Amino acid sequence: MKKFKRIVPLLFIVYTSVFGQKYSLKECIEYAKQNNSNIKMAYLDAQVSDKVVDEQIGRSLPQVDISGSMDDKLNITTQLLPGELMGKPGVFIPVKMGTKYNASAGITLTQKVFDPSIWVALKAAKLSQELSNQTIQKTDEQTTYNVGSAYYRAMVIKKQLENLKVILSVSQKNLDATEQKFQNGLSKKIDVDKIKVTFNNTNSQVQQIELSYKQALNNLKFYMGMPVESSIDLPDELSDNLITTTEEQTGQNYIENRIDYQIQKSSLALYEADRENNIAAYYPSLSFTANYSYQAMRQQFDIFNFQKSWYNSASIGLQISIPVFSGFKRYAKVEESGLNVLKAQENLKLTEQSIKVELSNYYIQFRNAVDNIQREKENLELAENVYKNTQIEFSQGVSSSLDLIQSESTLRETQNNYYTKLLTLYIAKLDLEKSRGNLINFINNIK
Repeated sequence: MKKFKRIVPLLFIVYTSVFGQKYSLKECIEYAKQNNSNIKMAYLDAQVSDKVVDEQIGRSLPQVDISGSMDDKLNITTQLLPGELMGKPGVFIPVKMGTKYNASAGITLTQKVFDPSIWVALKAAKLSQELSNQTIQKTDEQTTYNVGSAYYRAMVIKKQLENLKVILSVSQKNLDATEQKFQNGLSKKIDVDKIKVTFNNTNSQVQQIELSYKQALNNLKFYMGMPVESSIDLPDELSDNLITTTEEQTGQNYIENRIDYQIQKSSLALYEADRENNIAAYYPSLSFTANYSYQAMRQQFDIFNFQKSWYNSASIGLQISIPVFSGFKRYAKVEESGLNVLKAQENLKLTEQSIKVELSNYYIQFRNAVDNIQREKENLELAENVYKNTQIEFSQGVSSSLDLIQSESTLRETQNNYYTKLLTLYIAKLDLEKSRGNLINFINNIK
């Protein structure tokens, strides 16, 4: 199964490299969710947070340790015994006590009975876990935004390129027709030169936009997590369904929907848990302990001769630790964590105000983009009509080459303005929905 999972992406890369594939916006975003490195790292961070929770739970469970040691006392320790023990009062008699070889093995069990810091640390770990899940959402949202903006940029450039190629094709026909007329003595050389200059300018612009389109696709593939050597194509139609009326909203619900606001709330909760943990350092802790061990003492190195005696011992007990004085270290940590809480509270207020400003500004930006695109769309239709009529008149000998050149130049400029404003509209819509915390739902509802 693992080999199959490794083979499928390789087959996909080979297929797209050779045949290409048209991707809708939703398909691009879905691909990014599976392949974008930032999303993968966010999920790995979440898994790390899960393990931290398990680690804190483990602190509250029994701790079992097995230990062992073996010593070779090269020089046995000398002890001084009072001479009274041997009938020599007033002096100390040096005596070497102990055995040369000693070995021990034992098992110790420790169970926390009362330790507030464990439960506070567990609470903080779960908050950190929640923060990691929120970070996944934020990364997912940012990736969706990046893919969306790169997608719309590439789509707009593609449509601009297609329309410019149409103008170039018409310009080529006009140039050929004018050259034919010149050869037949029905046109002037200056008319041929004028139209050829316009044709060359249009051709140069086509080449520049082709490069821009390739760069836009590379940027899109980067945000998708797609290998740059893969081939990708976009749909032929660019919808203008974003040109809709949107009511301005600045309510608290939109603030709560913002994932960065939720992250700030989680950060505040973490700082509060840290303060609780520092306060818990003042409380005593109580542990239950149990120990069982064996010990061997030999004058010869026959430790592993189990025919000789090993001496066992066992004990149980309670161990209490009462913090008394830490040189004001604990006090300083409590005060520091309290200041961090105040700082986090102010940061939360700042985030709330920032979101309100973004909501208002992005709404204004979107409304302005809608108004602009409507005007530019009307201008584009007028420029197209003028260009078509001028071509007809030029072919009939009614309009001059200057009129044709001016109408074509006006059309190219109007198209450029239209597509620039159209891209601004798409980005403004993405910004608005992101500021509302509604970006992913918006993308999912696009038809």
